[in-house]
Amino acid sequence: MQRNYRPPSDATTPDCATTTEVANVKRIKKRGNYNCGRCGLPKKGHSCNVNVNSTTPITDSSSVIALSPTFPTPPLPPPRQSHSHLRRALSFDNYEVDESLVSEDEDETGGSPEIGNDYGGARLPAKCLWEVLRRLPPPALLSAAKVCKGWRDCARKLWRAAEELRLRVPAKAQVGFVGSVLQKCSGLVRLSLRMQSEVDATMLACIAFSCPNLESMDISLSDTATNRISGDELSRFVADKRCLSSLKMEGCFNLGGFRLCSSSLSTLWLSGLYSLSKMVFNCPNLKEISLDFSSQENDCTDLSAVVDGMGRSCPRLQNIHISSVRLSHAVVLALTAANLRCLHMLSLVLGSEITDASVAAIASTYENLELLDLSGSSISDSGIGMICNVFPETLSRLLIALCPNITSSGIQFATAQLPLLELMDCGMTICEPNLNSETSVENRSHHVSGSEPKYLQKSPNSKLLHIYQKVIIKHAKLKKLSLWGCSGLDALYLNCPQLNDLNLNSCANLHPERLLLQCPRLQSVYASRCEKVLIEAIKSQACNDFVSSEERLPCKRLADGSKRVGVPHYITPEPSDDEKRKKAWQMQCTIHAD
Repeated sequence: MQRNYRPPSDATTPDCATTTEVANVKRIKKRGNYNCGRCGLPKKGHSCNVNVNSTTPITDSSSVIALSPTFPTPPLPPPRQSHSHLRRALSFDNYEVDESLVSEDEDETGGSPEIGNDYGGARLPAKCLWEVLRRLPPPALLSAAKVCKGWRDCARKLWRAAEELRLRVPAKAQVGFVGSVLQKCSGLVRLSLRMQSEVDATMLACIAFSCPNLESMDISLSDTATNRISGDELSRFVADKRCLSSLKMEGCFNLGGFRLCSSSLSTLWLSGLYSLSKMVFNCPNLKEISLDFSSQENDCTDLSAVVDGMGRSCPRLQNIHISSVRLSHAVVLALTAANLRCLHMLSLVLGSEITDASVAAIASTYENLELLDLSGSSISDSGIGMICNVFPETLSRLLIALCPNITSSGIQFATAQLPLLELMDCGMTICEPNLNSETSVENRSHHVSGSEPKYLQKSPNSKLLHIYQKVIIKHAKLKKLSLWGCSGLDALYLNCPQLNDLNLNSCANLHPERLLLQCPRLQSVYASRCEKVLIEAIKSQACNDFVSSEERLPCKRLADGSKRVGVPHYITPEPSDDEKRKKAWQMQCTIHAD
């Protein structure tokens, strides 16, 4: 009886053995250097046919195939690479994050020595995988970590290498959600939280435990969130964080009082302060401080004592911002007595008791100010004159919004005497004496009807009453000008070649016929709550005038200055079409209206 003969598995021919071994190798996951020392193939499921004692050369073609298979020998794993130069900031602000994705990764001891993935025997290089995953947003990175072990290891290293994290905490999220995210970022240096839930001592302790090397922390609140951190808890957090250099926190309504002691803190922003019993700063390296108090009338904070202690314990202060309705001339005197020699920026906002005498005290002590913000004060044109006499060579930003005693003459004098001025805010300075809505509606209707407006009509005593003003500004370096809410402004003439931002919101009585904008670099104009006729005039002057100006021949004065002559184009080369198109694209102006 004839039977079919099947050779045993260990007696296969070399060609069949080679094919079988290569197929097995492709199905087997490579594990580092666990390869055969004779032929280089993986050990698992492998029966080596190489004879160690054989020293004679092999000439048979079948033996050559068996000894040198077509499957490439896997190279040795490269050494671990440091990815410190590839660190980036992770941001959850613009994405909805599923809290189920943010879970702590399971620790595995049998990790792969190389980050990568296998696709039919080919390995994706670690550098390529790193470059791909590092460009993903954090929610996508959390999902990518579930693909395979190599991707999970790479995602874990990306989290550990992140230096900055911007996270929006949902309203229903617990402290564990923030803690699970922060535990992934062991090297976190800068943290920014947008809270839609409550902030309490537990959250602060979670941040302190998860971020040992934290240098900057910014906590902002939404409209529904509350801050329940007390002054003692904040003081303890600052004292424990030896590397903390920047602290910004909103909604500090429940502090009550605090004592901040830190040798590394250089920037401190606290907003929403209310009725502080004590406020002590022991920060010798503090350079910038911003204290924003609530505008409630029953605030009992002693700002004079706060400023006096600040001047003695923080001698390196450069920028000071205080916003409070309790600012007065006494607070300004305490600030001048501190004699902060490094002070460059001073902002005292909403101090209705700050007068021209306060300006004189500031000008006599601090002569190198670059920014001065006295918005909401009671200074007049005389105070503006003192500012121009003291800071003509240093002041570049002047903010005098909400100052009802300043007129158009003071604004024009400031722009004429401050050659380095780049930003000026004069919002709500030139206002109507009578803010009755019916009167303003009647006055605005005269722009269309052409009849005589009410402010030019004669009174019963036959006297012409001029309650509106005009502003004429010619400045070579002014870049931003704000005249929002100047309802008493009816004429505006601007000749500012560097101006790129103009705010005319609520300038309801500004005449289109009395508007002249000679600002070739104007990019943004804000004209909300203005008449349509005025908006059309702004568009025609801001967007179309530069086209006609290019077509004109450049002019040149004669030696005696008596006459202008046109310079032909062969003397001044005409720009090419590409340059004109590029210039026109760069000079496009955007009108922001209702």
